[in-house]
Amino acid sequence: MKLGNEPPAPRLISLTPLIDVVFILLVFFMLASSFLNWRAVDLRLTAGAGETATESEVLLVRLLVDGSVSLNGAGLTEDELEERILAAVEENADLPLIVRPEAGVELQRAVSLLDILRRTGATNVSLSREPQ
Repeated sequence: MKLGNEPPAPRLISLTPLIDVVFILLVFFMLASSFLNWRAVDLRLTAGAGETATESEVLLVRLLVDGSVSLNGAGLTEDELEERILAAVEENADLPLIVRPEAGVELQRAVSLLDILRRTGATNVSLSREPQ
């Protein structure tokens, strides 16, 4: 005679649906992410040994904290800066450009300026810090 007090048999938990979900998530994130660093900025170090250009052969672009930009000491707007650098790069394609942001300038402003320089076709661009 059976009484109704017997414990039910333990249920088996199947891991197959869990593994399916994990693989679907893995495939989704693999397809959604990009492994190419397409926004990389190629910079050269200014403190290395090698050729040194005279001061007249170098364009020094300074980013100031107040939001202004200067080219070799002359204050310019970003459009004027782009025009002057474009003219200089057309004359000398390997002209060295040094970008020197002041302390406290936001990184996004420096990256925006590097984008402007890339549009002009400048290839010899260095990022420098203020001398101590």
